Amino acid sequence: MAAKKPPAETPAPADVAPAPGPDLAKLMPLVGLGVAVWASLPQYSGPKLYVEASKEVADHIIPAILVFLASIVGILAGRRPQGPGALRLIAGMAVLLAGLWMMATHVPLLLQTIRGGPDAASWAATIYHLASALAVFGLGLLWSTVTWAEADDSDQATAKAD
Repeated sequence: MAAKKPPAETPAPADVAPAPGPDLAKLMPLVGLGVAVWASLPQYSGPKLYVEASKEVADHIIPAILVFLASIVGILAGRRPQGPGALRLIAGMAVLLAGLWMMATHVPLLLQTIRGGPDAASWAATIYHLASALAVFGLGLLWSTVTWAEADDSDQATAKAD
């Protein structure tokens, strides 16, 4: 008779290392820098919309500056010795609010294009103009979701006390 082999040990679930992959919480602020630049570009590139300059500043430039500043805060928060804490989440929420603002201010443009008429913008210009608002909103939503778990500062406070 052949000798029986002992059953192979299977690792316990705690012994299994997580699958390697990118650290999304660290990547979000870096992506935010690019999205901030993109958010400021529609008035200078692509199909033209004939809109007042003050509206373009309120609809694109100010939110782009907010996304840029939130990205810088997110990058610096990741370099803190005690960890990012809630700072990266707050920065992500600021990006989400900037995206919400951009989406809300572009609803009239979208409705005008849907209705048509002599004053309506072309679909190409509308989609190009709205794409940066979607990008900022989507980035803010993803950023806030990814950094939600790291916002708990309670373990950092106990680490400082020790």
